[in-house]
Amino acid sequence: MKGFMSTAIVAIAMLSGCATQVTKGTTSDSAAASATAAPAQPVTVPAASAKKVVLSMTGPKNVTDSKDWASFKEEWRATFAEHAKDAGIAFSVQEGSVAAGVDGTLLNVYVNDYRQVGIGSRIFFGVMTGNAFIDAKVQFASLSNGQTFGTQTYNTTSSAWHGVFGKMTPQQVDAIAAEIFAEIKNH
Repeated sequence: MKGFMSTAIVAIAMLSGCATQVTKGTTSDSAAASATAAPAQPVTVPAASAKKVVLSMTGPKNVTDSKDWASFKEEWRATFAEHAKDAGIAFSVQEGSVAAGVDGTLLNVYVNDYRQVGIGSRIFFGVMTGNAFIDAKVQFASLSNGQTFGTQTYNTTSSAWHGVFGKMTPQQVDAIAAEIFAEIKNH
């Protein structure tokens, strides 16, 4: 019985996922600098711009042409809408250029790379689904005049070896959204 309990405890530990960790850094606009991010500096969003958020997503052609790009963007839209609602912030998604002239914050998200792995896939296929990750750069800019408040990189990873409850794409997007809304509300 004691051997069974030890085995059960080890199995539970292996099936439990650890919390999604977001590695955040500050980047400059040069391509060389984006490869290595400095420690994150807080982004200062003025109070007037913290009342509305517009999300715009893009990336390199190989990323935006991925078969799951639409579902990946929908995951971001839904997650960010929920965080905005909880924070009492107006939220919308914009494709292409954004009309200037209103107070708010434009989140220009450039997804360098990602691998989307859903919770269902992980449960049904286990470690064979591979690792989920997101590598994105977010520019915080004024909707009214386009002024940049700051730029942050957000990188998340998970390991299939965390078991069926390892944090997958939905939890990773949620962790990034939590970090971004903390930046916006920290004015």
